[in-house]
Amino acid sequence: MATCKILFFLFLALYISCGKCDVFYKRVGDEVSMNCGAPSNSDTEWKFDNVLIFNVKGKTGAKLKGPSHIVLKASTNGENLKVSRLETRDSGNYICSYSGSVKQHNIYVVSVFAKPGPVLVQSSDAELHCDITGNSNTQVQWLRPPNGQKHNEKSQVIKLKSVTSKDAGQWTCQVKDALTLSVTLTVVDLQTTAVNVSEGDDTKLPCSLPQSVSQRVVGGKWKADHLSDVSFPTLKNTENKGLHWNGKDLSKVNFTTEQLSTKFDVTLKNVQHRDAGKFVCTVEFEGGASRSVEMTLTVFGKNSGGQGFNKGKGKTPSIKEILTKNVYGIELWVWIAVGASSVVLIGLIIVTVLVRQRNKRMKERVRKLRSMRQPLTAKDYCRCKRMMTTFTWRISRDYFHKIV
Repeated sequence: MATCKILFFLFLALYISCGKCDVFYKRVGDEVSMNCGAPSNSDTEWKFDNVLIFNVKGKTGAKLKGPSHIVLKASTNGENLKVSRLETRDSGNYICSYSGSVKQHNIYVVSVFAKPGPVLVQSSDAELHCDITGNSNTQVQWLRPPNGQKHNEKSQVIKLKSVTSKDAGQWTCQVKDALTLSVTLTVVDLQTTAVNVSEGDDTKLPCSLPQSVSQRVVGGKWKADHLSDVSFPTLKNTENKGLHWNGKDLSKVNFTTEQLSTKFDVTLKNVQHRDAGKFVCTVEFEGGASRSVEMTLTVFGKNSGGQGFNKGKGKTPSIKEILTKNVYGIELWVWIAVGASSVVLIGLIIVTVLVRQRNKRMKERVRKLRSMRQPLTAKDYCRCKRMMTTFTWRISRDYFHKIV
């Protein structure tokens, strides 16, 4: 009976002390500081989930480190314990003991993330987690995009079904009005463009994602109902090769054998009028989501004078379509850019050569002019002086005679 009373009072003491617990909600990577409230020069002991962190002697300040992993990133002066770089595993109960007294602190490390990831393909499913480690029952408030409206569900995990562009943006989790954490969702879809090509040329059938998505691509294919005799490759994702095209018949459709990521283009070879029509690219994702995109192929006759042919209907191609035309495996605009750059480079070379030749001719001319200017010798100087004296005497004599 006495033992039961002791246990009862022990649990009562723990309940009362827990009611005075300091509770902290912190982000992953944050820092937390806890105060023990011990008198100065008191011996203190800090524990995490009953595992020793520090034992500090109040008079000398000597510290004894315990086996807890918290000791690797914690510091203390006895009265205060500071823990930096918080992780989810740091959530739990911190106890400070001194002079027979105990003070408890509860730390909850919160993390926010999306499953399978923040970049989602349209119409797929996702989960948003506001994970309060060690306290899964606490309700939170979710704010959804675009303007932070309150979401109906207040659980730590909410499920999004068949996401669309309306679900894209910043989702915010509010914890006890003291902490907010956010995760940004991006929703993408398959992309393609119409293709115009001249009869007899090869052309690329475009199909791609604007960026890598969190869902794993598990399969996919190209299809053209009007070309039942043409074999298209299929997408496979294996452990050895990763995501790649799988196919054998290369007579009409060509494709890369390298590992794929976000581009699922194939090349249609030797295009004829019968090939014009609708082509569908389908990509399948883990979890059951699947996306398809349709593109139109227009074929022009070689001698049609620019008139298009698409199942008997003419259509003039736009400048963008002409520039993106595939020529020998490279788009036309690339050839034009290379040609223009080459012309500019050749022009610069010619101008440089002409300037160098002009400078060379000017240097030769200056050199010749300098060589023609001979300095006067002493003999030439004396002769010149005698001639000037004789000339001056004759002018003076003639002038005298005129006066007389």
